[in-house]
Amino acid sequence: MKFENKLIEERWKEIKKSGKQDKTVLIGVITSEANAWCQSQWVGHVFYLAGYFDVAIFENSDTIENRKQLEYLSHNYPSIIVKKGKTGIKQTMDKIVANRNLVLNYAKKYDYDYVLMLDSDVLPPGRLIPEFLKRKKLDIQCSLCSVMTDGRTPKPACNFFPEDVSENAPKWIREKEPRLVKIAQSGLGCVLFKTEIFKKHKALKFVKKIIRRDGKVWYNEDLDFTGRVREKGYDLWLDLKMESPHMIKKRV
Repeated sequence: MKFENKLIEERWKEIKKSGKQDKTVLIGVITSEANAWCQSQWVGHVFYLAGYFDVAIFENSDTIENRKQLEYLSHNYPSIIVKKGKTGIKQTMDKIVANRNLVLNYAKKYDYDYVLMLDSDVLPPGRLIPEFLKRKKLDIQCSLCSVMTDGRTPKPACNFFPEDVSENAPKWIREKEPRLVKIAQSGLGCVLFKTEIFKKHKALKFVKKIIRRDGKVWYNEDLDFTGRVREKGYDLWLDLKMESPHMIKKRV
């Protein structure tokens, strides 16, 4: 079997030998043929990140070719399961919403303690899950998804509280201090939730959220969702030193 690097090969041998799996964390992913270009690199990386934890990838393309490719790439990785997501949905955002809800339902159904919502073009550091799990009192932890692998550094994929936007946030991002800050909303590039949140608040689910501004239409099912979770009394914590590169093929 061919591996992306030596670390992934060593992890593979370790898990194969032990036969051990850990149901503490589900890494839940939605993807489609739109990210086929980076799947080979991403699958190896996410296996190394996951270790003994389960990865459920919901592939939602309307054709089977990309799902078959994912199954081929991941069939030797014991922690990765490729599942058919919701397909046949005309609007892309409706499809994303439906499949994000599949991840939540899967985490609840199989009784995972945590669910890590991860985008299929984001590469979290290998230490992320162990570091996040040390903070048992925190219900939601977000990685800083703002470092692009194409060399650009855009605005972090989160919303700070209004009082922090101009004064505190720029300094926090620049100096990475303090390490943990409370935020108002977060994108879902890489966010760890305690599953008990969704067991307690069964009505919490993703919905399509449309924002019209300056003649443009924006969709933000992720920011809307995390904002509603926070309104239930759960703090969102952004780890400024846990940066997760976002693979970008081309962005205008």
